Amino acid sequence: MFLPPSVLLGVLLSIGITSCKYCGDDCIKISSCSMALDRVKNNKDNETANMLKNAFCGFDEEPKVCCTEFIISMRSFENDPNDEFEVEKHPNVNLLPEDCGDIDGGKIVGGNKPSPYEFPWLAIIIYKIGNDFSMDCGGSVINSRYVLTAAHCIMDRNVAKVRIGEYDISSDVDCSGEDSYIECAPKYQEIDVSEPIHHEAYRDNPFTVNDIGLLRLKTHADLSVRNSGTICLPMTNLLLTKRIYGERATVAGWGITENQTKSNVLLRVDVPTYSPRECLKRYSRNGRVNLESYNRLTYTFCAGELGHDSCKGDSGGPLMVESIVKNTYKQVQYGIVSYGNNECGSDPPTIYTDIRKYMKWILDHIRP
Repeated sequence: MFLPPSVLLGVLLSIGITSCKYCGDDCIKISSCSMALDRVKNNKDNETANMLKNAFCGFDEEPKVCCTEFIISMRSFENDPNDEFEVEKHPNVNLLPEDCGDIDGGKIVGGNKPSPYEFPWLAIIIYKIGNDFSMDCGGSVINSRYVLTAAHCIMDRNVAKVRIGEYDISSDVDCSGEDSYIECAPKYQEIDVSEPIHHEAYRDNPFTVNDIGLLRLKTHADLSVRNSGTICLPMTNLLLTKRIYGERATVAGWGITENQTKSNVLLRVDVPTYSPRECLKRYSRNGRVNLESYNRLTYTFCAGELGHDSCKGDSGGPLMVESIVKNTYKQVQYGIVSYGNNECGSDPPTIYTDIRKYMKWILDHIRP
């Protein structure tokens, strides 16, 4: 049971009609928006009236509303779905090293070159295709036996090995400096993968959810060399509850650049981050969200801006935010590049798997 459209229209007229902006394809008849009807039926108050006012977007025999507005109001995107989970009490938390994410003082769109040692935890995934090998996705080293990446980089793909300590793909040894001040890094490590692990509930049809995975290495990576290391994860309750929305984060990888070519040299870019609530609005105004797919944004966030974004080939790579770990500023990984626009660096921004929502899954799936 719900109020007839004529009554709803009366409510709208009584409070003054205000058109909802950026509604896109989500502007539908109110009788087709179950969230709006439920709200009117169960909450006949001023807040409901204001929601109707803000959501009104037109009239077609009956009022039309921006249904996304009711989705947003009925979800609490800011809450962690694992509120009961205490990361510091997990038996495997000690498998994540505290010596991680060191900030070296010394397609990515709008990116610039970091130093060869700035992101030593970045990994490139290598696939076996017939008798050949190819590089595609990225990942991040979280300890000497595991690389964190996206599930779509693993699912139904012949993952062979990972490369750690790479900077310039076109050369075996990376050197920097000039004349007599040239310094060369150790050669990269290539380590076979013994076990690819993708999230059990991962799917990409009709939309992408639970896009997270792990690669267990056959042997330990040598983390004693300068161009290899580990990224910090949100492994304390303080980091797990940190609000990153509105902060600028860093993404790095070898993906497609603004010139539509893959970069041989590692690139980095700083991007603004947005909450799932803001992401939902941005994707809706571009006609990219329907009522069946909004749940996917609960476990993700988005980041990027015009001219600054991750791109194809960066999938599986980390989004990092400088955070305090043990009284020291470190790079902490909060996101995994999941999916975005075909035209990188345009609106809406790239979607990232929110690692804070999957820390229990990560710890449950790693072992010594």
